[in-house]
Formats: sequence, C-alpha cells, structure tokens
Amino acid sequence: MALDLVSYLAAGGETPRLWINFNDYTKKLLLGKDENPWTNPAAYMSFYRQAHGLVKAEVVVIDVWDLFQHWIREDAEALPAMAGKRRVTAALKAMLEAYAPRELLAEVITALANNYSSSAPLVMVLPSPRALLVKAHQAANGETAEPDEMSIDTAAMYVADFLRYFSETELSGVLLVEDPELMPASGAELAWYQPVYNVAKHYRWSVGLYLPTEDADFDVPADLAFTIAPATSPLGAKSKGVEVTDLLWGDQAGQSLPSVEGFYYLTIPPDAKPELVLDTLSSLKG
Repeated sequence: MALDLVSYLAAGGETPRLWINFNDYTKKLLLGKDENPWTNPAAYMSFYRQAHGLVKAEVVVIDVWDLFQHWIREDAEALPAMAGKRRVTAALKAMLEAYAPRELLAEVITALANNYSSSAPLVMVLPSPRALLVKAHQAANGETAEPDEMSIDTAAMYVADFLRYFSETELSGVLLVEDPELMPASGAELAWYQPVYNVAKHYRWSVGLYLPTEDADFDVPADLAFTIAPATSPLGAKSKGVEVTDLLWGDQAGQSLPSVEGFYYLTIPPDAKPELVLDTLSSLKG
C-alpha cells in the first residue's frame, strides 16, 4: 500500500524532510552526454538506483517530462504524430496518448514501487496542464502557444486521462510544476486543473503544486494537498513545502533557512561539485 504523502512529508520533526530535485545533477554525473536512461525499465532502474542512493533521497520522484523529451527526440514516430494540427491542444493529446512512453512509465513506476514503496513515497512529477500544453506544442510545431481557459481546461482533461492509466500503481502523489514564464495570475486559474484534482482524489493520491516565483500571493484551491514556493515569496509562508535552493546555492547562499512545519524542497544545480552537495545534504539532515 502506498505511503500517505502529506503525512510522510510532515513527519520530519525538528529536521524537516527533504524533497530533492536531483534529476539533472545525477544525469550529468552518472550518464554520458545525451545518454538516454529511458531506453527500457531496466536501464532506468539502473540509473535511478545510483541517483537515489547518491543523494539519499527521501522522496522517490519520477520526472515525466524528462521521459517525454527523450521520446520526442529518439522515436521517429513521435513528432509526426504530434505536429501540424491546427488545435493548440492537439500535440499534447497525441503525446499523452502515445502507448510506448506511457507503458514504459507504468513499468518503471512498478519497479520503483517494488524497491522503495515501503520506505518512501512515490511521486509523479510533471508540468502543470498549462505548462505541458505549451511545452508539447513548442516541441511539435516550433512555436509558442498562448493558452487560455478553454485550452487549459482541455489540457487538464488530457492529463487526467493520462493519469488514469496508472491507477493500479503504488503512487503516493502527483506534483504539478508551473513554468516561471507561464505563471497563473490568480488562485482562480488553478481551478482550471480540476479534472486532475478529481482523478487524484479518486485514487487517493495527494496532488501538489510547485509555484517557482517570488511574486505569487494568492489562495489556492482546497483540492491541492500542498504547495511548494520559494522561501522569500509571500506564498512560501503559506506553503507546506518551502524551496530553499537559492539559500543553499544561489545569490542568497549562506543565509539561515526558515523554520517550516512541512518540508524543504531543493534543486541540486547540474554543475554542483559532488563533495559540496554531500556536505550540504548531510548538514540539512542533521
């Protein structure tokens, strides 16, 4: 049975749990240039076991957009299936309905569950419907989409259908990641993702939202189990997840970390020195 994500993240006590985004860092460290870890489930598990162990991660994160990027680049049928359609949502629909990446992801989640589900929650991380819509259209057609309420609502329905495919896996939750260049203007716009919230609730997955901006200051829908926001943003004070990346490696490095009742979220820079990473993580974990 999958671990309850929200309870797990809140259980750190005086030493908050760490949610570590380590994908780009460990890919650069462990793989050759442009090497694809997603060639098959065994290849991905070999990579992930090393990566997860390297940072001693407390959350098992599955980067869905990373999978799709490799699929788009390496599957000769990917772009022709996505490109050339008039509707701005067409590329996203084709991408999410493609059998090969969806089945590979299901097999990887099952393998990860067999290895980690008793000790750590499994979380599928993917761009928000708004961000995923734009990314898919850009990849397929080489142009930027201008998402509106109707297209984002449609995108959310496609994402919800995609998530249903994994209903029998041992996922603990889903994290939607906003793009800093495509931020919602208000909490009301987050209600456009309602189909995703409904699916997550049905399968008892916790759904969270990462808002990587210093400017957001609005209420979020009650259907969101948690949010993640920078420590220095107004929303950070209201969020269970507080991003501390800049306080560790950015312009604000060296400043004290804020007290939190939830957990810390951090992204390891791809070019970070391994010795510094290990020392930083060891310090954070007490």
